[in-house]
Amino acid sequence: MQSRSAATQIMGWIHQKKTTKRRKVFALRHRMLFSRRGMTLMEILIVVSLIAMTSVAIYSALSNGLRVWERSQQLVIEEDVAIFFDKFSQDLRNAFRYSMFKFEGGQQRITFPTIIHMLADKRSGLPQKEYVDQPGKVEYYYDGLEDILYRRQANYSQALNGHFFKKRALIHGVEAVKFSYFYYAEGREIYSPDVLETYPSRVEVEVEFSDKQGKKKMNRFIDIPLGS
Repeated sequence: MQSRSAATQIMGWIHQKKTTKRRKVFALRHRMLFSRRGMTLMEILIVVSLIAMTSVAIYSALSNGLRVWERSQQLVIEEDVAIFFDKFSQDLRNAFRYSMFKFEGGQQRITFPTIIHMLADKRSGLPQKEYVDQPGKVEYYYDGLEDILYRRQANYSQALNGHFFKKRALIHGVEAVKFSYFYYAEGREIYSPDVLETYPSRVEVEVEFSDKQGKKKMNRFIDIPLGS
């Protein structure tokens, strides 16, 4: 009987411990659930402030990046114009007289014979897979619909047949390109919007484009050694 009573007491004690543990777990869960029912006003203000600060930082980064990109685009156009001036000057100074190829031009297009660098002409006898300097023809023209200045060239055989190699875009985003021609006659310089019967003494090229500061113009005068 005593052993049974002792066993009963032990079982009661174990049951009491389990019950106490369950109550503690229930109370802890209840407190956690109660604490997650809502946020205090201070917590809401902190969250809103953090969101606002993050938004301002993101906007500032995007705005600065956009300004840098716009500035780089402006510099790219100016660099492209400068490269075009150098190439155009080189072609004009290498121009030569040849009865089969005429020097022709207007305000938005100019064509003339010059020394070009491209794959060897079939008639030259040189390896056709090599790029060499050779006589040919070059053309610069402005496409107002695409706002692009193009250059294309032809070797001797292509030029005789009135053909050109594929065109290459030199400047994008151009609003206007103007070629002007100058001749010396009777001790004075004469301007012409088109090429006359002979080679001009010099050519002016003017390129116009826009940026945030407004319209910009860049121009250059190129002397032609074969000119009048």
